Amino acid sequence: MRLKEYRRSLAIITLSIVLLSTISIVSFYIILNTPENNSQEQDTILPNVIMLSPIQDSTVSGTILINMNATDANGISSYAIYIDDVFKSGTKSYSWDTTQENDSIHTILCEATDPFNNTGLKSISVTVENGGGADTTPPIVTITSPIANSTVSGIVTITMGATDANGISSYAIYINDVLKSGINIYSWNTTQEIDGSYTIFCEAFDPSGNNGSDTISVTVNNSGIILELSEIFKLMAFNIKESGEDPAYPDWRTVVKEENADIIMFIETGYWDDNSNQKLNQYVNEFNTYFAGEDPYIGYCTQGISYSTDGAAIMSRYPVIGYNQITHVPLDDYTSYDVTHDFYDVEVSVSGTPIHIIGTHLKAMPGAVNEQRREWEQEGIINYMDNLGNVSIVYLGDLNSFSPEDWGLNTLQSGLSYGPLSMMVSPYSNPATGGDYSAYSSTIHDWTDVHRTLNPTDWGITYSSYDSRIDFIYVNQLLSTNIINSTTGDSAHAMTGSDHFTIDVFFNLA
Repeated sequence: MRLKEYRRSLAIITLSIVLLSTISIVSFYIILNTPENNSQEQDTILPNVIMLSPIQDSTVSGTILINMNATDANGISSYAIYIDDVFKSGTKSYSWDTTQENDSIHTILCEATDPFNNTGLKSISVTVENGGGADTTPPIVTITSPIANSTVSGIVTITMGATDANGISSYAIYINDVLKSGINIYSWNTTQEIDGSYTIFCEAFDPSGNNGSDTISVTVNNSGIILELSEIFKLMAFNIKESGEDPAYPDWRTVVKEENADIIMFIETGYWDDNSNQKLNQYVNEFNTYFAGEDPYIGYCTQGISYSTDGAAIMSRYPVIGYNQITHVPLDDYTSYDVTHDFYDVEVSVSGTPIHIIGTHLKAMPGAVNEQRREWEQEGIINYMDNLGNVSIVYLGDLNSFSPEDWGLNTLQSGLSYGPLSMMVSPYSNPATGGDYSAYSSTIHDWTDVHRTLNPTDWGITYSSYDSRIDFIYVNQLLSTNIINSTTGDSAHAMTGSDHFTIDVFFNLA
């Protein structure tokens, strides 16, 4: 990233002088610098807004709950809910009496604004039908674990059951009124909480927007727990190709079971978010059943995905404490760039250490236009990560680029470019791989290519069509001394799991 200059606010003073002899007005504009108004470039990233209920194209009746959630790196300063362009609420939820509306299609718009006045939105359409045949029965919700009024410690799995004649469209789990999960399970690390009483609220919505809920209280008491100071865990990135549904690669789930990673960033999750994360929930439950002796995964995925080659998801055995779907990134010229595939910044707490795990899928395909798009996307995400500050970061996924650090291990690669990953190595200048990109490099983070650092002579193929690495895991300076092992595509079913091989790393947070 180029060093950002302070932007100076400009005050414009207009002096109008009336020249009586000609009865004309001449305006002089004097532009003055006003240092007291100097400020650094402001955040231009839009909040990510998710509609929890009702769902798109559903039929609703009676009184329903409109409910949304929003995330932003700098927090949310205000909310707004509109129905047919009429403002209804300045909070995250609104109880809508549809009997006061005409039976027809209505539009719901939910907005969230961050402290820098960036506004993200989500709009859906629903059909109001109060003719008597519409569903007005709420789901029956039961919290199955933990037990009400019990004392808990360590990592606790919160699970809920919900039934409805028309099915369940979405879930929500809250702890002390803070949304923790959008699925029916949550792995709660109580060691991050103060000992005391906590309220768990679980909610489920049916396709008509009816909601049912259950609430319990538990007491957290970790006074008898001795926390391990050392924690070894495995992190993996895996492009599963077209939502994992390409018939030529049927074994991606087998690969996941063979690898048994503690945290997985999936790329090309495609349709996992459809029908209120139906596929995501299916796979989370499948893996948790298979790994019955392990801590359960919790899963989150990007929303609003239209193509099978788009989307990202995370599964983690450690608590997820925040996530941000990044649709635009800030470039060095202070403009905002709309990326091809949304980045996914998920903050995970590993034994009390918060780590930003940022999944990426840069623009694919060769050609000058696509190379430029990849470079803009990489420039922008480097700036985004700089704006996070001096925090632990893992940057991983399908970068559709070659690494200059592979130079000399094999022949010069062609078909993609070296530019995006040259930005990660500062200073770096090699005319054969595209020259010097250090002007775009981080001003805060010192990036380490995990696989190349731990395997200096291993070519490490992740994509056989290019006979090269195009999938990578990078860590910044706060994690570079904690990496202990890294492999690519070493599972038995790697060749039939995807056209990409997995890449993984073991950490020791000693």
